[in-house]
Amino acid sequence: MPHPYARTMSCPFAGSAITQGRNVGRIDKWSKWKPTSLEPRWLILSGASDPPSRINISDRRARDTPGVRRGIFLSGVAHDLANMEAAVEVNLFNTVKDLYLTKTAASTHIRKLFETCKRDELKPFLYYTGHGEIGTGNWCFADGTISIQEILDMLPAGTYYPMIFSDACFSGHWANFCLEENIAGFHCLAACPEYCKAIDTKGLYSLHFNYFNSV
Repeated sequence: MPHPYARTMSCPFAGSAITQGRNVGRIDKWSKWKPTSLEPRWLILSGASDPPSRINISDRRARDTPGVRRGIFLSGVAHDLANMEAAVEVNLFNTVKDLYLTKTAASTHIRKLFETCKRDELKPFLYYTGHGEIGTGNWCFADGTISIQEILDMLPAGTYYPMIFSDACFSGHWANFCLEENIAGFHCLAACPEYCKAIDTKGLYSLHFNYFNSV
């Protein structure tokens, strides 16, 4: 996770579609494993800190203990965004930090990224940090969720397929989706397997995503 703490997983297994080299998934080692020669443009998004109660989320950065856990969420998101911005540097399209970000607003930012990448023939990269919905890994916003299928549906014809970094609980669902769809150029790197929570533990600074999916 792009955070001053290393990412571990609450499950004893790792799901990987390919044999991983030591640098695969490490954004800070991008030049050593980058999966495309195309020029990238990154959109960095944070989810809502307190999504509606109808959205089933884990207790990783939960709403259940006001104050304390909200503070953990704020701190974690701030570090994630800052570390990602530093890692992608000049290839940054936009960073969106809004703890009350709506699904509509998030979708608008994603569409703008895709439109720019289509016009300039760039490869879109999407990074999300925040809550992942239990059972789907969907990204959680103030009024609903965004699924990976919805992101795929937003892509204009003639645009390079996006590469997605989902730093959320249960994000392995999204990696599995990419494997099942088997679309060349459409990839997801996820923080954990599909039925696991992403956990922040104190340790070395890491930008490593553990679950790499490729066709």
